[in-house]
Amino acid sequence: MKPKQMKPKQPSTLLKGVLTLFLFAIVPLGVRADSHQTQLTVSNVTGTPGQDVTVFGTITNTGTVLVFLNGEGFSLGSSSFLNGDVSGFFANAPASLAGGANSGLIALFSFDIAPGTAPGVYDENFLQLLGGTGKFDQNDIADAEFSVTVKSNIVPEPGTIALLVLGLAGLMLLRRRVLNT
Repeated sequence: MKPKQMKPKQPSTLLKGVLTLFLFAIVPLGVRADSHQTQLTVSNVTGTPGQDVTVFGTITNTGTVLVFLNGEGFSLGSSSFLNGDVSGFFANAPASLAGGANSGLIALFSFDIAPGTAPGVYDENFLQLLGGTGKFDQNDIADAEFSVTVKSNIVPEPGTIALLVLGLAGLMLLRRRVLNT
């Protein structure tokens, strides 16, 4: 005689409902369907060799939950860009953004354009925003690419131009005197 095979019991609908409510209660808010969405808009940068430049941008929380802004990282597309400093972010960015809020245009970080850097447009510069729905989260929540335009710094200062004009005027007067004698 064959033993009877027992079918495993399926959980009742009530039990399934209770488990679902339990899981919903313990899962962090940021993992639920209405999780955060953060956008980072960064302005392109223009500077001259030897100049310290600042990158400005706006951080927007397009979601519905509070997002903490805990840090940033960046990579610059040229070895001629030196001494990156993120203190601007920590001085200007809010600690968190409510759903639908934005930071306004703020200084995000700065760096130096090395003396002797060739004029041109340098792409492949990236900024990464770190944070999340937890107070100490360090998740990548937004990224942005920006370009750096390096202009020649050989343009003379206004004082130098004024001296040249005065010098030329003096030479013209001297030449006139010599020709008239």
